[in-house]
Amino acid sequence: VMVGGKTVHRLIPGDHFGEISLLDGGPRSASVVAETPLSVLRLGRAPFLRIVRDDPDLARSLLASLARMVRRVDRSLAR
Repeated sequence: VMVGGKTVHRLIPGDHFGEISLLDGGPRSASVVAETPLSVLRLGRAPFLRIVRDDPDLARSLLASLARMVRRVDRSLAR
């Protein structure tokens, strides 16, 4: 994951990205560049929001992941 040309995080298999823009409709906050071959699933905003609405377990998992991301950013800012 890159911001301003600087690597700020590395994703591992099973991670997700792009959810912030899908949730709030705003511009993306980072870019993701693959270092190895990968498969991705691309969802538009409307289908994504339907899935989140219809699958409470997925919604909770997404919220937990976003909370971990906020905590990671908080720790990095505290340094």
